[in-house]
Amino acid sequence: MSQTEPSPSASADRTSFLSLLEVHGRLDWLFLRHQEAVLLLDVDLSRSTLDDFERELVDHIRFEEVGLFPIYERALPIAGGGLDLYLKEHEKLLRYVRGIRQSFESLSPRESGGPARVIELLDFEAKFKNLLKHHDLRERNILYPTLDRVASPEEKSRLLLSATEGQ
Repeated sequence: MSQTEPSPSASADRTSFLSLLEVHGRLDWLFLRHQEAVLLLDVDLSRSTLDDFERELVDHIRFEEVGLFPIYERALPIAGGGLDLYLKEHEKLLRYVRGIRQSFESLSPRESGGPARVIELLDFEAKFKNLLKHHDLRERNILYPTLDRVASPEEKSRLLLSATEGQ
């Protein structure tokens, strides 16, 4: 596999919610490992990395929705960053992962037509990665800076500690 697992950045500001976005790098890495395994036709590794990716994505989404969104609501309305947008994107991301899993589970890459099905899967995954990229940018540019501005020092400290304990 081509890329090493990202480690937490020593330079990340642990007093900012933006430091929580390191999980996005880990998610990107896991998904890349999944795609590399698909290309290598390593079904077991592909499945296990997709499992890890899905579990970490669900945990991250749950943390945002339960811990962060109530704070974010206090700053609304925000142009281009309504809470419903983030919730709908979370739902869409999880639907995509279910679709990837369904496509992957029915994939028999060594059978007749298998290579074309692998390409179809990777094309579908490219759409997912595009959504993930735009979601990351929205969180990086709107959600997390707003949380830094709105959260009390106590809320920020508690949530940042909670997030790092969960890793």
